[in-house]
Amino acid sequence: MKFAPASALVLTLLTLIAPSAAVRAEEGARTLRLIGDAPAAKSGAPRRFVLDLRIKPGDGEFQSDLAGWFAGLDDTPPYGAVEGSCVEKHCALTVQVEDGKLALAGDFLDAAGAVQARLTVKDGDDKVTAQGAVTLRPLAGPIAGVGALADPAAVDAAELEQLLTWNQQTGPTGQDAGDPPSDSQRETLADWQKAKGRTGTGLILVSDLAELRAGAAAARKAAGWTELGDKAHGWSAGYPAAVLSRPSRAGAEQRFASADGKALLAITLDAPMSSADFDALVERETADHPDRESVSYSRVNADMDMRYESKGVVHVLAWHSRDGVMARLSYSYPTAAADTYSPYDTIIPSSFKVTDEAKR
Repeated sequence: MKFAPASALVLTLLTLIAPSAAVRAEEGARTLRLIGDAPAAKSGAPRRFVLDLRIKPGDGEFQSDLAGWFAGLDDTPPYGAVEGSCVEKHCALTVQVEDGKLALAGDFLDAAGAVQARLTVKDGDDKVTAQGAVTLRPLAGPIAGVGALADPAAVDAAELEQLLTWNQQTGPTGQDAGDPPSDSQRETLADWQKAKGRTGTGLILVSDLAELRAGAAAARKAAGWTELGDKAHGWSAGYPAAVLSRPSRAGAEQRFASADGKALLAITLDAPMSSADFDALVERETADHPDRESVSYSRVNADMDMRYESKGVVHVLAWHSRDGVMARLSYSYPTAAADTYSPYDTIIPSSFKVTDEAKR
């Protein structure tokens, strides 16, 4: 399992978006997938690449906005998030890559066949290092040597988060159901592809998605993953019964302990907190503590996750403050037993979902 650097203190503020059961279709949006060839490209410029884009109406009558993913297809390809816009058929986009950025311009918005465009490569100092003509064609069918792209609606950000986590790739958490996979998830997917000995592109392939789902299913089975929750009270969670084999209850708190009692998961539904009280809780929990190390946390409005180590024990915590309840989760285990318990550091809190209508 991969983790962020232990010394990092992370604070992430995100905007919550209402969840949906499938990838949301933005009003007026459509998909544009192109494959590019630049056989005469100079060193440092991709010779073959794929653009996996979402096009949606812009502010003006003849304007469109585009976003999505760029993936080179060479041995060590650049890849990155795409941003751009179009006026009628003419589009200009930029791609942020590891060592600089790429720019592409051409009349390709409604490409039905081969069209010419111009590619420019810049380094980290914004100096042009390569440029030239490229040919763009609509992508039809599998990519030679790579495979077939999954349908845009095949997986949303929330499911991809779980699939990557269960396949031992920890990336961004708190992804919303119905949202398309994020740029950060694409980067994590590229890491997984590299770990599998394949070219890392961040492209969501039919074969990779099937492998991720199979791997996640096998990992859940090995963990004895058991679903928890109460739909009537608006919450759900899960736990690995294979390692936390002793369930019990202490008042309103549900507990799941290891056989030796040294690892413990506890879930509690407390009385609701005011916004001011939750702010105070966040301030208190995130303040410097001399006996805590390897601290990281993420707050998203009325939700917070946290992880730290203290006196030889790892603590993983989650809070979800709602009008009708304060839902808390605590997962702890000995640092010396991290090989057994740390694979669930992300899985357990990310499975803890609390709706806006939740109550005690």
